[in-house]
Amino acid sequence: KLRMDSTQIMSNIRERTRIQLLVEVLQRVHRMLDEQDQECYQKAFEPYLQGSAEQYIYHLEDGEYESQLKAIGQLMHQLVVELEAEYAEEPTYKMLERVFDEHFKGTEDDDDADPKSGDELSADSLQSPDDWEATYRQKRGEDYQGYVANITETCDPENDLQLIINVQVEPNTTDDAEMLAESLPELKERTDVEEAYTDGSYSSPEVDDAAEKYVSVQGMGVNGSKDGEGLFQLAASQASVR
Repeated sequence: KLRMDSTQIMSNIRERTRIQLLVEVLQRVHRMLDEQDQECYQKAFEPYLQGSAEQYIYHLEDGEYESQLKAIGQLMHQLVVELEAEYAEEPTYKMLERVFDEHFKGTEDDDDADPKSGDELSADSLQSPDDWEATYRQKRGEDYQGYVANITETCDPENDLQLIINVQVEPNTTDDAEMLAESLPELKERTDVEEAYTDGSYSSPEVDDAAEKYVSVQGMGVNGSKDGEGLFQLAASQASVR
């Protein structure tokens, strides 16, 4: 018998507003440039090099947010196009290109760069220049930037002790059911597991298919089910589940 549950892992990054993130990316792009290019783009970068990204935000006047976001997008569009030949293989250029694609609607063929609305930003968009893989998730009203850890441990009441036997770490946009379906074949091979206990968030057609081949999965109830019947019906009498 095994049981499985997941938990959020926060990345060790600072919380940033959208403009703070974009300004910090611009500052790093400026540091990437050689001396000649820094001189060439001095006027364009000047508004963003007067202090930290936090200080830039502090000096914004009421009502300037949208216009400044637009200006940043136009500069990023210019840099993506003009720096490609010289800096395309640089990690900082790749970050600039990614952030522009994530936050603005312009392309290399457009002269404009309209900011995307907040609703259009993906949870997979860059959260920090220092952690490119961290993602955003809101769960039970809480905001998380980082990863999800999925833990599997033994839970047979007849065992003298219980062991953690598997740890999966993924971007926190990864569904619990996806991690369960991925881990079942290897868990079956290593442990000869017969029953796995989860909560309802691990329910999916892919899990149903994998469970038919490898293990009986017991849970708190199928997601969206009104009566709790089905593959993920809890069998509390069969194992001790925290």
